[in-house]
Amino acid sequence: MAKDQAKAKATARAEATAEATASAKASVVAAAPPQLPLKAEFESSRIYGFKPFVPHGTKVLILGSMPSVKSLEQGFYYAHPQNRMFKLIGHYLALKRGLDGDTIVPLPDVPSRQAALSELGIALYDVVDSCERVGSLDSKIKAASYSDIVSLLRQYPSITTVLTNGGYAKTHFAKSTLKHPAVVNGEVRFTYYALPSTSPCNTVPYAKLQALYDEVLLGPLGLTP
Repeated sequence: MAKDQAKAKATARAEATAEATASAKASVVAAAPPQLPLKAEFESSRIYGFKPFVPHGTKVLILGSMPSVKSLEQGFYYAHPQNRMFKLIGHYLALKRGLDGDTIVPLPDVPSRQAALSELGIALYDVVDSCERVGSLDSKIKAASYSDIVSLLRQYPSITTVLTNGGYAKTHFAKSTLKHPAVVNGEVRFTYYALPSTSPCNTVPYAKLQALYDEVLLGPLGLTP
C-alpha cells in the first residue's frame, strides 16, 4: 500500500510539472511580438525598374520616373490602362504608315507595343533606377537611385532627342544628367524637351497632350500630320 501511495504522489508531481511547462510555453508564445503583414513587408522593400528598351537605330529617348505597380506586374513600361503613352505611340505609328491623322493603331499588348516602338525608333527608360515607394505615385518615391543616362547616350549615339515624361522625371533628369560633366562640356549632345505626364493623374485632355508631343516628336521621327 505504501508503494501505491508513493507511486501516486510521483505521478501527481509529474503531471504538475507537465502542466507548469505547458503554461510557461503558452506565456512565451503569447508574449512574442506579432508578425508584420506580408503586404507591409512588400511595400517597404526596394523596387527596381526595367532595363532600357532601345530598338536598333533609335532616334528618340523618352524618360519616365519609375514603372508603376501595374507596369512592374506586367513587365513593361506604361502598362496602366489609362496611361496615354501608347495611345500616342499608336498615333505616330498610324502617321508612319500613311493612315489618317486621326487614326490610332491599337497596341493592346507588350509585343505589339515593342514592335511599334521599334518601327518608329523610340527608346524607353526611366530616370530612377531603383527606389522605395508605396503605390505608384511619384510623390511617394523615396531613396531614389538614378539611372546612368549618360552612359546610355554614349552607347547609342543615334539618340539625338531626349524628352522627359512628367514633372518628377524633369526635375530629377536635371539633377542626375543635365549637370553631368559630359553633358555640360558638350561631350554628350542631345536636344532635350520636358513634356507633361501621360499618366491618368494628369488631367490635361488627350487632344492637348497630343498637340504638345506632336510639336516635339514629329520632326525627329520624320513624320507629317
